[in-house]
Amino acid sequence: MAREEPLTQVWADLPEGLVGDADCAELLRRLSAHCAGLLGAAAAAVLLADAHHRLRVVADYGDTARLLGPDGPQDACDPYADCYRSGTAETDIALTDPRTAARWPRFTALARDRGHVTAHALPMRLRSRTVGVLALFSGTAAPLGEQAGAFARSLADLLAVTAVQHKSLERSHAERSQLQHALSSRVVIEQAKGMLAERWTTSVDEAFTVFRTYARAHRRRLPDLAREVVDGTLDSGLVMEYFLNRR
Repeated sequence: MAREEPLTQVWADLPEGLVGDADCAELLRRLSAHCAGLLGAAAAAVLLADAHHRLRVVADYGDTARLLGPDGPQDACDPYADCYRSGTAETDIALTDPRTAARWPRFTALARDRGHVTAHALPMRLRSRTVGVLALFSGTAAPLGEQAGAFARSLADLLAVTAVQHKSLERSHAERSQLQHALSSRVVIEQAKGMLAERWTTSVDEAFTVFRTYARAHRRRLPDLAREVVDGTLDSGLVMEYFLNRR
């Protein structure tokens, strides 16, 4: 595809009705592939900042694993960290230039080992806020140019919207999981209280007082102890005996 291809064509080639975490991640992957094709790059990656302003790869195309993965130079000393902090694009990074090696030594060595000659780092902006970075790698020394640079910035901003949606979906999924865990814990505790009250012929509140006292004294989590009551692996007689002996 030519670099001048409009953004509307990029959207037209994407699947419709993308919903959910997996679909959003697939959208980001396809967009990163489009970015590479439109800008003449051999590889591309979408890096999104977390709550601690650390960049992590959420989608990629081509060979970026060693450069941007866990073993790559994600250590606040690469063009992507600099781009994110400043909000300014780092384009036409000549990886064969000694000045580049002096500025980003580890990154430059790894990129050259993978056969890359030029790299670009473009800030992904949502309104006035930088939320991540679009990373591009090329095997040629051809400059990006003013027109292609402006187009690349548009693509980066398009990615910003999608990446933030991806992040929001991940957060929503985590919150739902936490809520489900909390509800499950509450249910099993209520079951254990009812079972103990019946065994001890006491009120539910009295049973819970005994149960909670035992859990605290033995540094046990209430949900874990409650599951042992419900599945019969905890001797409830020992719990009551401990409570009576300490009075």
